[in-house]
Amino acid sequence: MASGGDSGDGKGHEPRVPKDMKGLLQYCITAAGTESESDTQSGRTFEPMSEERRQWLEKALDEMSVSPVQRMKSCVSVLLDEKDDDETVEKKLNALDETMEWCEQIDFAIDFHKTGGFNTFDKLLDDPEPEIRWKTLELIATLVQNNPYCQKAILEFHYVPVLIKILDTDHNSTVKVKALYALSCLTRNDLDCQNEFSKHDGFSTLMRAMQTDVEKLKIKAAFMLSSICSDRPEFKDTLCNMGMIEQLVGHLTEKHSNFHEHLMSAILCVITDHEPSIQECLKQELNFPRLLRERITFLEGKVEFEEEKNYAGEILKLICSNDHEEILR
Repeated sequence: MASGGDSGDGKGHEPRVPKDMKGLLQYCITAAGTESESDTQSGRTFEPMSEERRQWLEKALDEMSVSPVQRMKSCVSVLLDEKDDDETVEKKLNALDETMEWCEQIDFAIDFHKTGGFNTFDKLLDDPEPEIRWKTLELIATLVQNNPYCQKAILEFHYVPVLIKILDTDHNSTVKVKALYALSCLTRNDLDCQNEFSKHDGFSTLMRAMQTDVEKLKIKAAFMLSSICSDRPEFKDTLCNMGMIEQLVGHLTEKHSNFHEHLMSAILCVITDHEPSIQECLKQELNFPRLLRERITFLEGKVEFEEEKNYAGEILKLICSNDHEEILR
């Protein structure tokens, strides 16, 4: 009887069962290129493993023995390189890509902070190469998404006002979009980050983002506004007092676009259970009820804009309810 530790030897013994992925891959490399006697007798045939496939498996084996922390430390060294030639830029972009892949796992994202990775951000966010700036912002978004540890760490590094400034002033539209993405991930379900965002006039920056000609940026700004208002209804007073309702309604008078669905959603979110905002909607100079009725008529039968039409109907019900005497027809 074969012992339990016996491995495949071509004499009828079963190969040892791999105990981990590395063992499984090693088994594949060893076994896939051979044909046992029993396989021949049963009529089953196997073709030898191609050289390309063998190299792929060997590479996978090598990578499985790599330490993520050591790899991230190597990336940090590259990112801190002071040279600014084309080769160094390419290396930094590759290092950012690799770091982002590791940091998609929360534990590795925390390790990146613990190994000093956050110390690279000041330099990277000020890099003259836009792609380095926006990939750094994308990395920050990856680090903080659903990760309270990294959200807290970003606060401790005082990066909320930095991200707001980038969103407001950077000349590259992709950088602006990624800055907003990072802020959105950072403030999601985190009261401290939301407070910091409000403290540094983040809502005014969102307002200005919606005034740009970059539709993706406008849509994301409206979405973030809705998200924060849903989490923190107390911010509605701030938004109402700064004239946000008037700004949002004003955008609805512009040429119709996909952005308007997100505008309607944001308006509905702000005015729900907030009487001061409803009264803002009823100011005569806005002609908002009439605009809503005209929009509903315009969208009738347009399936692709069904959500926007529904939002408009809900807003109209709220501002033209029996509790409000000023109704413009």
